[in-house]
Amino acid sequence: RRVLFRSLTEDKWVQAIEIQPGVREVVHHVLVFLQVGDRRGDDADEEGRGGFWAAYVPGNSYRIFGDGYGKRLPKGAKLRFQMHYTPNGKAVEDATKIGVVFAKEPPRQEVKVAGIVNARLSIPPGADNHREEATLRLPFDVEILGFMPHMHLRGKACRYEVGTDEANARMLLDIPRYDFNWQLVYRPTEPIALSQGQTMRFTAWYDNSKNNPANPDPTKTVRWGNQTFDEMHLGYIEYVQPGMAPGESDNLRRAALGNRLGDAVFESVDANKDEIGRAHV
Repeated sequence: RRVLFRSLTEDKWVQAIEIQPGVREVVHHVLVFLQVGDRRGDDADEEGRGGFWAAYVPGNSYRIFGDGYGKRLPKGAKLRFQMHYTPNGKAVEDATKIGVVFAKEPPRQEVKVAGIVNARLSIPPGADNHREEATLRLPFDVEILGFMPHMHLRGKACRYEVGTDEANARMLLDIPRYDFNWQLVYRPTEPIALSQGQTMRFTAWYDNSKNNPANPDPTKTVRWGNQTFDEMHLGYIEYVQPGMAPGESDNLRRAALGNRLGDAVFESVDANKDEIGRAHV
């Protein structure tokens, strides 16, 4: 589904965004991506690994940016909707909507979103406290405005930290009871300043046991996938790049891409998905 802002003859800055599901009973979550021109994103974009422009999840449907903050909407841009539906046994027609409020003047800081991702997660059958982690080394200074963790039905807890040494890592956010049915965005009272070269770590724990009432199949080894019965390991962060003018700020997606390229290379030689790479010549 795409929305084309044909009337925009110039770039606009957005001060607020709201997504309204058409049929709340079946719309579980929505991710919205920008498409400028004819270029579509790669598979990572389609899965939301590289971040998003706007989102709706149970517990969070709108975002109002504070004074001096905003998101860019380029002229002629298309909004691509990734819809995640949960069928309820009835035929319905959904018409999910998005609304934006344009800022009266350009912001001081451009807001962006990136994901700290582990697409190679593998959760053993019956494991009740399986740990997975992903890291992202910052290529420039950032200020963190918010955190939005995303897992599926086996996700039970997660945390964000900075630092590669676990014993001396700085805790940024600890979520001891994650709930797939009520996914929140966590915002610090003040932006969290992090420096170039520091490493952010997103760690999550999964319950793939029979004691998890939401678990579709505790006998299955669970890997990455878009369906609810699969799993994800996505630690989204909302950030700005201090000292950069709006429209000039870089994107952490480029840094995260390095991790995903490593995943892609590994997956290309892991034909049977047993986590053992085999090169064929």
